[in-house]
Amino acid sequence: MDAYLISDEDQVRILDAIDFWIRSKGDQLDATQASGRAQGGNRGAVTGGRHLAGVNQLIVDELDRLGLHDLDLKFDRGAVLPGFYRSTKAWDLLAIWRGEPVLAVEYKSMTGSEGRNMNNRADEAFGIAEDLSQARSRGLVNPDLRTAYIFLMEETSATTRPVRLERAAGHIDPVFSGLTYMDRMAIMCHRVRETGLYDLTWAVGVRREPLDFFEPDPSVGWAEFKAGLARAAGNWR
Repeated sequence: MDAYLISDEDQVRILDAIDFWIRSKGDQLDATQASGRAQGGNRGAVTGGRHLAGVNQLIVDELDRLGLHDLDLKFDRGAVLPGFYRSTKAWDLLAIWRGEPVLAVEYKSMTGSEGRNMNNRADEAFGIAEDLSQARSRGLVNPDLRTAYIFLMEETSATTRPVRLERAAGHIDPVFSGLTYMDRMAIMCHRVRETGLYDLTWAVGVRREPLDFFEPDPSVGWAEFKAGLARAAGNWR
């Protein structure tokens, strides 16, 4: 387990990142409601823009700590890569080294509407990865590009209680039996990394009060994500 320990300094950095997420969601929800454009559930809290800017800054700072000062960093609509099933895809963060994209990062978060949102996040993750994989295999994108996926889920009574398995015309993987949405998030992040859909993944649970974070599976936690980023960075010096 020592390999998965998070330093005190990194604990503070991560808390700062998730604090921004929590606060910005609240500010965006207040602004949406005040303007008369409120939407159902918590959707208004995540349609106002850069609520994951704190997480983005965490990754940017980590790249800087690795000594990667020559990277050209692009964000949002500037972080565009070719696709195969569609013409382009804007990633949340794109790092370019010597004119070639070397790292593409996608951030996702989830609060409320757990069943629908979990499925939507999964569909998005798989689709994005498959689209880029096909683009790489056809020479549209640097074949050495590394991809990262970060998933934040807020701790609620709905995300931390076991979820009943749905009926299916086939055999559901028994690993999902009795698991929570937090557990499912961690399994998804673990499997998309192990199957090569993404090179780096981080699954993190967020507690609002008192502010804290936890990792349902340390093997897809910050320490492993950070180590994987450092390994990849060895090629960008």
